[in-house]
Amino acid sequence: MKSIYASRFGIHARLAAGCSLAILGWSVNAEAQNLQSSGRQSTDVSDIPEIIVTAQRRNESLQDVPIAVSAVSAAQLDLQGITSTLDIGRAVPSLIVTQTFGYVLPRIRGVGNSVVGAGYESGVATYIDGVYLAAAPAGLLSLNNIEQIEVLKGPQGTLFGRNATGGLVSIITREPSLTPGGTIELSYGDYQTATTNLYLTGGFGSSVAADFAGHISTQGQGYGINRFNGRDVNRMDNDTALRSSLLVTPGEDTKIRLTFDYEQNKGSNYGAVRLAPGTSTFFPQGPIQSAWDVDSDDQPYNQYKGGGVTARIEQNLGFGKLTSISAYRESQNVIGVDADATPAPLLDLIEAQRDKQISEEINLTSNQSSLIKWVAGLYYFGASSGYDTSQAAFFGFLQPPTPFGSIAALNNFGRERTESYAGYAQATAPVAKETNLTVGLRYSSERHILDGYQTIDIAGGPSGLETPFATQTRSFSDPTWRVSLDHRFSPELMAYVSENRGFKSGGFNPQVPTDPAYEPEKLDAYEIGIKSDLFNRRLRLDAAVFYYDYANLQVAKFTGSQTTYYNGAAARIYGLDADVEIRPMTNLTVSGGFTLLNDRFTNFPDAVFAFQVPGGLDTEIGSAAGNRLPQTADFTATVNADYRVPTSFGGTGLNLSYGYNSGYYSQPDNILRQPSYSTVAASLRFELKNGLLLSVWGRNLTNAKIAQTLAAGGFNSIVSYAPPLTYGATVSAKF
Repeated sequence: MKSIYASRFGIHARLAAGCSLAILGWSVNAEAQNLQSSGRQSTDVSDIPEIIVTAQRRNESLQDVPIAVSAVSAAQLDLQGITSTLDIGRAVPSLIVTQTFGYVLPRIRGVGNSVVGAGYESGVATYIDGVYLAAAPAGLLSLNNIEQIEVLKGPQGTLFGRNATGGLVSIITREPSLTPGGTIELSYGDYQTATTNLYLTGGFGSSVAADFAGHISTQGQGYGINRFNGRDVNRMDNDTALRSSLLVTPGEDTKIRLTFDYEQNKGSNYGAVRLAPGTSTFFPQGPIQSAWDVDSDDQPYNQYKGGGVTARIEQNLGFGKLTSISAYRESQNVIGVDADATPAPLLDLIEAQRDKQISEEINLTSNQSSLIKWVAGLYYFGASSGYDTSQAAFFGFLQPPTPFGSIAALNNFGRERTESYAGYAQATAPVAKETNLTVGLRYSSERHILDGYQTIDIAGGPSGLETPFATQTRSFSDPTWRVSLDHRFSPELMAYVSENRGFKSGGFNPQVPTDPAYEPEKLDAYEIGIKSDLFNRRLRLDAAVFYYDYANLQVAKFTGSQTTYYNGAAARIYGLDADVEIRPMTNLTVSGGFTLLNDRFTNFPDAVFAFQVPGGLDTEIGSAAGNRLPQTADFTATVNADYRVPTSFGGTGLNLSYGYNSGYYSQPDNILRQPSYSTVAASLRFELKNGLLLSVWGRNLTNAKIAQTLAAGGFNSIVSYAPPLTYGATVSAKF
């Protein structure tokens, strides 16, 4: 088996390395022709434009930042039909995003998480306008009013240090403008899906601007049917997202932005599960006709409500800029799941999770003109996450016996409280001509407190029999750092080498308050990369090779009716990824990239193996050393082509995007597997001179079956799938 993996990796490696070496060799020849160039700035409309990112907490050109970053603009999101955080991976091949029961599960270069539950935070941090989103359900967002999305690859241990062992997804929204304007967009697609997006902005006098962004989507028909009762499943009944900002500039040195946001959604698309391929059951199954059908005696449902307020104050002090980001957020996520995924009444789960968080960050950054560019800051984060109830309802022979009778329902009311403090500083200084040294350090200290109680309902007897749990407390602290050296060989070529330490805090499991704390993760990352603009800015190639030493991986297992957490001892990951953009002519842009990985657990003696047996599962303990990490593919790639033709009425455009994933295992036992898949999306648009745009589009045109939930439960294994092939039309207007 190892030889097969090695062979596959070798083939991908030779192909990718060959392409990279060819392009790099190409770039060296190009550089010889361009060494006399005085800079990277260009006004030629056919050039690849400069991209500004905030990866180092200041506005910088993407090609000057010694970090592997993929940036996706609002225009690219629109062209590729990327409408939620689940879709971002279609534009960034190193990012795989799935969801389980409405909890978003992002992974970058194989690092992230497969654990879901209250209080558990992802190894890939999600930020909106500089505010960290701790609750995983809150990270499952509809995207509207977006300026840019930045995906930072690898541990961000210094400037975005909170639990960002895998990397960072930074969502940046549009700022209000004094100039009145806006857009309205109406879409209709198959499955009776109607969507409206609205954006309005304008000013009040010369120093106050405001905006409003609204998104409403309804789906009248589900992607599948519950064969048990004939009702639709995999349907988003309603998705509403609202955001409004007020921007005040009382003086040229001061900027204050106050933002309010709210989102709610409900449907059956996050709770609809069916038996996983290869799983059998003793209970009769209905006539399941598609991957999106289920056969459940309990109708699945999900409902999310959440939002918050953010106050961002920026003050120019002359020698630098002082920024304060204050935020409060809260959310509630309720989900009902037929956990046995059969028409027999056996095991139903209902989880009602509540989250609250408050954060404050103050940082001071040097001026752009400073010889030594530095940033220093303080960060506070406080959160409460737990269950109003996490209920497991048992039926028939699954009811656990007690001296008082069989248990009909087990209800856990656990809550984890977190307080985190951190201080950080980073500086970049020239150490030789065109050579810079960057050194950053962060120290984080956290305290976690778990308390709660449990009640049981006896079948045919008393209910609400309460058992309190002793309060548990654990503290974790650790330094993290970044060291990098970059050198600009010419205005078109920069190379860097870096070493980073990432830290992801430990914590508790509020679903099982009797469990001990799980331990923190640590990741040491070593990377060599290049940033290049070649052939007079017609080709952009950013690539990196990396090696990760990964310790104490946090993984999940399903025990009976409950999810518990434990640590895998060690793993290593190494690979190569690249982002490429080519503009061979003014009207044609081709972009994409690939990620090639080799990942293995190097030490994991007490892994849980869930073997598929006739009628269910057999669970055993064994060594997972040599196994693949969950949700980590050998090879992923994307290609996007956009072609625009000017016309007498405005313009016509065609966009095609292709994505490939070589497949991955869902758990450390490497038993359940998502096979390889390809996806295709396309859109044809007609742009009118009066600001009107008409487009027809299709997504997942290959109708690929992409597992979202794929896990071994206490009774059998379950699966749910991302949306199938969809198509529709959109009309939008700018004013």
